[in-house]
Amino acid sequence: KMNEAKKLQDDLGVNAVVKLKYPVRLPTGEILDKLTLRRVKVGDLRAVSRIENEAEQGLAILARITGLVPEDLDLLDLEDLNALQDTFRPQTQQ
Repeated sequence: KMNEAKKLQDDLGVNAVVKLKYPVRLPTGEILDKLTLRRVKVGDLRAVSRIENEAEQGLAILARITGLVPEDLDLLDLEDLNALQDTFRPQTQQ
């Protein structure tokens, strides 16, 4: 059932897929070469609203919308991180 819901989301364009320029190896041994980001929801903004540091806030949102843990995000190249954040930044600043 989960895959059907995910496929439906993908078909509806709810998710953005960002290919990493610099793939990383997760602690599980899995190579991460692309990330699926769901759209940011109000609940995501509320969840991170108490974080004062803007960079940490962005990382917290990214963790929520990718399903990665902060330790996995730490492995990302800065260029890839910027590309990922560009996918949701315009929505949050309007």
